[in-house]
Amino acid sequence: MKDDKEIIDQVKKIRSRYKTELVDTNEVEMSFIDEVNDLIKKIFGDSSNDVYTALTPGKLDKWKNSKRRKVKRFLGKIFNMNSLYFLLLCTITGFLVSEAVSFYAVDGLIETKTWVKAILTEVCFIFLSGYRASGKWNTVAVSSLRVTIFVLMMFVITSGVAFQGASDVAEIDNVDKQIELLERSIEKKEELIDFFRKKRQILNTIKQENALDKLREKLLDLKNRQLDTGKSAEVSNLIIYKSYGKAMFRVVLLFISVLLSRRMFKF
Repeated sequence: MKDDKEIIDQVKKIRSRYKTELVDTNEVEMSFIDEVNDLIKKIFGDSSNDVYTALTPGKLDKWKNSKRRKVKRFLGKIFNMNSLYFLLLCTITGFLVSEAVSFYAVDGLIETKTWVKAILTEVCFIFLSGYRASGKWNTVAVSSLRVTIFVLMMFVITSGVAFQGASDVAEIDNVDKQIELLERSIEKKEELIDFFRKKRQILNTIKQENALDKLREKLLDLKNRQLDTGKSAEVSNLIIYKSYGKAMFRVVLLFISVLLSRRMFKF
């Protein structure tokens, strides 16, 4: 557009005119203000707008001492897109490190060196994500390292979830087998009690009845434990799907970490 071209030409004119130093400093400053004033009028398309009224000493002092302006500029520097990207990357990194700690723990004991291993792995992952190789062989080597550490990180952050899911399913299967065995034992005890009753063997009948009561109590305890923990055969598949979902969530965070690292860093 014509107006845009005039504005660009005016900016170029100001830039070229004040690249060199002139002898009269006051003349340079006044001329510069005139040029800026003309530029502002062209931008707004209104001859009533000028910089002379805006640059009066009283308004300049008010502008310098404005706390709202200072706070706004300070917040603008903090809450820009790069800061938000960095905050998101730090949050994801902290979560991934916390997930990796249990993998590096020995016998469930988390020590300082355990945290060092988890943090070092994540730092290396971020470094390789943002590293730019030069040359064909360097690119191949870096890409191989990048894939290797990505697979390692994926295994580290998902192994705990997968293990917990497998452990829950195994516990459910174990309890179900115990319940099944107890129910069979109870049926056999009932048959044995009927046999002794028919033979009028009172002592044996009482003995088997006591044993039957204990089996029934144990069966009731197991079923109550299933109800309390919510780990029954009906939810076994749900636990597996839940484990898959948790693992996928961590993998997605890993991919986001890669994208943020490559956007923010260049090594």
